[in-house]
Amino acid sequence: MKTLTKFFMAALLAGMCSFGYAQEYMKDPEPNEKVLEVMTIDDGTWHAPRMWYAELLKAAQDKYPSKTVYIRNFSCGRAVGSSENYGPATGKVVYIVDPQTQWKESVSPAMDKAFRNVREGSRIAIDQVTVLNGMDREEFKDRIIDILLDKGYKIIAKEYLDKLYEEQLNQQSGVYNERTTVQENNFSAVGYYVNVKVTETSLRVQVINVSTGEYEGNATITF
Repeated sequence: MKTLTKFFMAALLAGMCSFGYAQEYMKDPEPNEKVLEVMTIDDGTWHAPRMWYAELLKAAQDKYPSKTVYIRNFSCGRAVGSSENYGPATGKVVYIVDPQTQWKESVSPAMDKAFRNVREGSRIAIDQVTVLNGMDREEFKDRIIDILLDKGYKIIAKEYLDKLYEEQLNQQSGVYNERTTVQENNFSAVGYYVNVKVTETSLRVQVINVSTGEYEGNATITF
């Protein structure tokens, strides 16, 4: 009886195809992989697991021709009483997220969302820009400036504000150049600071009101 029970349990566990368990398509998606869908195919016949995998991958490639797709969490049922026939097949269709490409596609909609309460023509200074290793920070910053200018905002160089602040401190200490005296309205010319951060899986934009210190907008786009 025990032997029969063990045999039954082994057959039950074998209901999910077990070939090549170490293969990538059997594993969970990685953090940098985005799941497009869980796909199932069933043509009403029985195939070996590797054939099912090939058919599932082909179906995914046909459905998403513009992306390089992969299969994860692949599984297929086993025919009752058979050690060779399987079906149908199921797996997660994923593609690898490339932050270098994704931020270019995400930065404009992120800006739209973050600036929805900021009127056109407002003066903006880019405060903090954080990017991944290997990304060109200056290229990214230039892209942000171009987008904001195209949307009708006025961009003030943060470096200019830093110099104004330094000059203001000198004035307070009695050491300053009369020809470059900082006026109160020099700083009031800027209405908002912008902070932008890129991670492996997202892009975040924060808009801070200079006068109040409050967040006027906060948007995160997940890759």
